Amino acid sequence: MSKTKSKVAEKHAGKVDKPIIVSALKVTQSTNSLYLFKAEASILYKALSINRRIEDKDEGYQRALSVSRIRSIANYIKAKRAIPGAIIVALDNATFDGKKNELTIPKGTDVGWVIDGQHRLAGAETAAREGLDVELPVVAFLNMEEKRQVEQFVTINREGKNVPTSLYLDLLKTLPFKKPADAARERATDIGTDLRRDEDSPFFEKIVVTVSPKPGQTSLVNFVRKISPLVTEKGMLFVYTEREQSAVVSNYFKGLRQVFSKEFDKKDSIFFKTVGFGALWNAFPTFFNLAIKNQKGFTVSDVVAVFKHIEDFDFSGWLQYGTGNSAEINAGEDLKTALLLAFNATNGGSLRV
Repeated sequence: MSKTKSKVAEKHAGKVDKPIIVSALKVTQSTNSLYLFKAEASILYKALSINRRIEDKDEGYQRALSVSRIRSIANYIKAKRAIPGAIIVALDNATFDGKKNELTIPKGTDVGWVIDGQHRLAGAETAAREGLDVELPVVAFLNMEEKRQVEQFVTINREGKNVPTSLYLDLLKTLPFKKPADAARERATDIGTDLRRDEDSPFFEKIVVTVSPKPGQTSLVNFVRKISPLVTEKGMLFVYTEREQSAVVSNYFKGLRQVFSKEFDKKDSIFFKTVGFGALWNAFPTFFNLAIKNQKGFTVSDVVAVFKHIEDFDFSGWLQYGTGNSAEINAGEDLKTALLLAFNATNGGSLRV
């Protein structure tokens, strides 16, 4: 399994050395008051804290920052393009003077928290350090308790479909609405998105999102359709972390590529046709159990060792089944049968990726 190098997980603690006073506009929504203002990215980043999720602890609610995403946003800003979306923050102990229309952020550490827009803020701060310090629009809540911040964070990002499901699942226990099936689809989406962007992944540029798949590609919708049942509450991969799940998915196809490189490298590989992709994942539970039983893990070498037992398997036979769900089922049964005949095995074992 390749190591993820594009994320940093430590908390960013903001600090205000002397009170910050900005012109602001108060907006009232029902019983809620919001305050609109602008500030330079360098000032905001220094002042605001990012309360990222802390592993294995009920602390924080933000996702880890993606270094690659920060870099992309910084480059976008440095190209003199606009970032119109507001940074949404919660300010502790800030005060608003309605006569002067001024908002005062007090001196101190952790006086304000980013609810939404942390990547835009971090990207803009990077651009500032590299010579272009832009002003960012801000929407602030004053003295908002953390559970309300969590509510705002999840509501905003679930509507935008941007929250990694690992984070959403982690927050489910604190929220009144729980949709495991949606969470599984989101988790599968996160895995597919990460793998299609990873140059070391067998899915690099082979999963497409906004266009129809070309020969040798599959759609993110199709990927999620086959992966989400594995990571849902009743799925065989549910007990593993997102990192382990992603590694299993990647290693399965890395091993497939090594043993069946001729078919894998075809421009119109059966492995990425709907029938072939579906068949491979229909047969996956059998394959996974065989690997655990006989190899005691699911590294790429473990996957290769299992596939080697059926290295003469003729995948072209799958084309006879046509298309549709029944075709995927029949093709998958062919692969399962070949595997079981080769091993005459039972299930068992523990995970090593």
